[in-house]
Amino acid sequence: MPHLSQAKPIAQADLVQQEYNMTRDELLRYHEELCKDAKDLMSLKNRDYAGNDGKEPFANFTRVESMGICSTEQGFMTRITDKMSRLSSFIDAGKMHVKDESFNDTVVDVINYMVLLSAFIKDKELSSLDEQLSLFDDNLVDSIESV
Repeated sequence: MPHLSQAKPIAQADLVQQEYNMTRDELLRYHEELCKDAKDLMSLKNRDYAGNDGKEPFANFTRVESMGICSTEQGFMTRITDKMSRLSSFIDAGKMHVKDESFNDTVVDVINYMVLLSAFIKDKELSSLDEQLSLFDDNLVDSIESV
């Protein structure tokens, strides 16, 4: 048994040299194709979910909050966790049990849920900024009128 001072530090990872078939350029092309597939699917599916003639792209997520189930953000995270669980099960079992949804379909769903969550947060931040600017404008007008 080696002395503790001779033991390899736990934090140091061994770099495993592995050969890959895919080059960086091929990876980037794959990324572009996968994201295009995700965008095309979002365009189709969001028509079913967006409501109000497409003016509410987050409607199926905001509904959980309006129903008192959880916050909109928690609704996003629940769906993302569902998909991540499917991917984890695939990795453990080596196959998908639902025949009409492939591993790749689930990856595309995760991409889309992450884009939706990011867009929702951005929209929420912009709305908050608009409200703050509106309050500032109102206060400025009040200040000018009182002078």
